[in-house]
Amino acid sequence: MAELETCWADISLSAFRRNVRHAKVTLAHEAQLMIAVKSQAYGHGEPQLAKEALRSGASSLAVLDIDTGVALRPHVGDAMLLAWLLSPSDDFAQAAGASLHLGISALWQLEKLRLEAPRADTSVHLKIDTGLHRNGSLPGLWPDLVTRAKELEDEGVCTVVAIWSHLADTSPEEDRLALARFHHAVGIAREGGLRPNLLHIAASSAASDVPESRLDMVRVGISAYGVSPFDDRSAADMGFEAVMRVTALVTSCDVAANTATLGMGYGDGLLPLPAHTGWVAHPAGPLNIAEVGVEKIIVGIPEGILVTPGDVVTLWGGTVGVSPTAEQWASWGNTIGDEVVASLASHVPRRFTSD
Repeated sequence: MAELETCWADISLSAFRRNVRHAKVTLAHEAQLMIAVKSQAYGHGEPQLAKEALRSGASSLAVLDIDTGVALRPHVGDAMLLAWLLSPSDDFAQAAGASLHLGISALWQLEKLRLEAPRADTSVHLKIDTGLHRNGSLPGLWPDLVTRAKELEDEGVCTVVAIWSHLADTSPEEDRLALARFHHAVGIAREGGLRPNLLHIAASSAASDVPESRLDMVRVGISAYGVSPFDDRSAADMGFEAVMRVTALVTSCDVAANTATLGMGYGDGLLPLPAHTGWVAHPAGPLNIAEVGVEKIIVGIPEGILVTPGDVVTLWGGTVGVSPTAEQWASWGNTIGDEVVASLASHVPRRFTSD
């Protein structure tokens, strides 16, 4: 007899498609759109969401690492796949074989590429640090990186197709200063003989608040999944829908204690919230969370609400204003919405739906 599923996540491919189209119109505008599918598409399901992104207006995809890019390649045809979290233990020949674009930040990465894939003409996105200090070449090291990249271009090892960076997104003013540093670095690269056809630095925040940062391509991550990257506006405020709806069954009720047990816990990837923090949505009304355990959640049953074993309770996602959002769970756990959805354990079933 099959074991009863006590929790699962419904993934709306229709909502994701609408979000990608909305991101193209409202964030990328005339620029190309790159959708991040790192961390198993933020816990939603990487191959499925990657294919839908490309069908809905994205021209390229971003992953973190080479292994993920290699595994994803058979699902996405010849679409641009950018991997930038590179390790000395990575197989650059395998990356070249899968036609991955590599985000290069340091000389050792160029030298490793020369040794492991000397005739592959790998597409490279050369990264300058503009103040965030999330990898990227420091400005003082940039001229040497540019010089070596040009030498390897001439040898047929690589082609620098893009120059890029990350922004701190602490304020529009800081982003504009970083953008000026970026353009200065691009000028040095061009003086050094590089001719990249793509410049990209903006993610959702800068694309929204600093339009001049859109350049040739905009990278959109968690917004496309219906979770806000902002503190001052929700995903709904931005016009995005939640793609993931996480639900759990009521597995038992304690009438004397006016509590119910749900079949999901932090062993399934939920945040281990402080006691008596947050709520979940039962069809009859909200139920306050008393405790998040390893395999269960204990909720209180208010007077006048009938809860029975087998009832389906929504933890986040679902109807806005009726169910909690991933952002609310993030606020309860003192973290960000990305972590709420991406931490959902791989053993929790994903049920992909489409209108």
